[in-house]
Amino acid sequence: MNERELYEQFERLLKFVRWSRQDADRVRRLASLIEPSFDRVVDSFYDDLLREPVTADHLRSQERVARLRVSLRQWLEELFAVELTREYVHSRWRAGRRHVEIGVPQVYMALGLGRVRGHLIEAAMSGWQGDSAGLTSHVASLNKLIDIDQALIEHAYESEHLARQQRAERRRFEAVLHQEREFSEGLLEHAQAIILVLDTEGHIVRFNPYFAELSGYQLDDVAGQSWFDRFLPCEEREKLRGLLEAMLKDGAPTRAISPILTCDGEERLISWSNKVLSDTHGRPVGVLAVGHDITELHQSQARALQAERLAAIGRMSTGLAHESRNALQRIQANSEVLEGELEGNPTALQCVARIQKAGHHLNLLLEEVRSYAAEIRLDLSTALLSSAWREAWRLLEDQWRGRDVEFREETHDVDLELAFDHFRIVQVFRNLLENSLAACRTDPVRIVVIAERSRSKEGEAVRVRVCDNGEGMGPEQRRRIFEPFYTTKSKGTGLGMALAHRYMEAHGGAIEVGETGNQGTEIVLYFPRRFETNDSLPGKARAWTG
Repeated sequence: MNERELYEQFERLLKFVRWSRQDADRVRRLASLIEPSFDRVVDSFYDDLLREPVTADHLRSQERVARLRVSLRQWLEELFAVELTREYVHSRWRAGRRHVEIGVPQVYMALGLGRVRGHLIEAAMSGWQGDSAGLTSHVASLNKLIDIDQALIEHAYESEHLARQQRAERRRFEAVLHQEREFSEGLLEHAQAIILVLDTEGHIVRFNPYFAELSGYQLDDVAGQSWFDRFLPCEEREKLRGLLEAMLKDGAPTRAISPILTCDGEERLISWSNKVLSDTHGRPVGVLAVGHDITELHQSQARALQAERLAAIGRMSTGLAHESRNALQRIQANSEVLEGELEGNPTALQCVARIQKAGHHLNLLLEEVRSYAAEIRLDLSTALLSSAWREAWRLLEDQWRGRDVEFREETHDVDLELAFDHFRIVQVFRNLLENSLAACRTDPVRIVVIAERSRSKEGEAVRVRVCDNGEGMGPEQRRRIFEPFYTTKSKGTGLGMALAHRYMEAHGGAIEVGETGNQGTEIVLYFPRRFETNDSLPGKARAWTG
């Protein structure tokens, strides 16, 4: 309350108690009767406060008590001077604020002032020389003025006390807020999990340093952009947009597992826990998502499951080979005897040849299944990678001789000298080139092998693309091409590409289907220049760049 408002309130109080000039004159006349008692009144007031333990605890300093005695006497002198100016009102307001500073409970101050009032009236009565009616009117005027003074002092006390309480509460709240902010910032800064905030449209508001390191993006570079368009694979976007809309509508927390794309194109699998953020009115303002990178866990589980499957296939193929070997040998021996007996009978000999061929195919099938399930032990040697695909092409000469075929290689001066298992990498290229020949049902056949420099997080690599002008792959083929026993051919085991995948992972590399649009097929191989062998276990997933 400013000085003008304070004085306006004082004038309203004067009107409320019907204060008049006669009241002022009466109080001035009492001054000469009461002033000799001022020191006694002051002493009595502070003696009472010092006797009470609750109040004495706030008045231990003698210097403070001496100053307060002077202040109380000055208040009495101003009271009986009855100069009701702005300064008079302001001094009453200061007195109330000093009561807060002293710390004496206001209830004791109010009782003490009541005793001061009583001493002043006693002094007036003892010195009064007139009739009782005059004394009554003079005491009534004195009571009016003391009531107004006490009202001002108590109002000032309450205002200052409340203001101090509010300041203390604000400081406490600011301290709690600072502590919470420090905790939140510390959590964001050091949490080994993704902390992500999106607005209701799915735009990026904030994420923590852990996610910045994982994704390769800084917040300043992507803030305000669409989370779905920037970080999610195309096939996941609509599904997760629907999840966001459902969350904002229902308000219920959700859990989800979905991939994200890092700045270098690597796909990471994230387990998300999501919660809607609301304003003070309960309206949704965004979503808080906490994510854990489970890529390695998922890969470990996949490898463990693959190992179990391979072990089961190995046991099965071993059993089949053992049981079938003797039967196949008998078939072969007896067919050779029949071949001698049926000499001169071309029709019968053709039937025997078909029996022998079927036995040979069955033996190859068993061997291919056994190879897929077997533990991979690499026999590394340093050679030119081009020697592997050239040998594979020569091995397929029976399939391309007589066709309109162009086989071309583009190496772009790439250093192709690498350490690899020559036999297995020849098998990989043979499988790819055989598939390319089969995919080109009509001539001309165009197959090109392109070698390029590449990189992964582990270092330099060589990328090899095998491209053809065949029929290309449909979505299901692209998705399932590396699954064991998946094939679109009328003949075959469906293990060729699965074996290629295992061999490439054993070399610390990777194999994937490239992008060619609607024409032909492109298979991409990545060969690291250096890698650590891990026996039969697949290599770690890598993000490869051209």
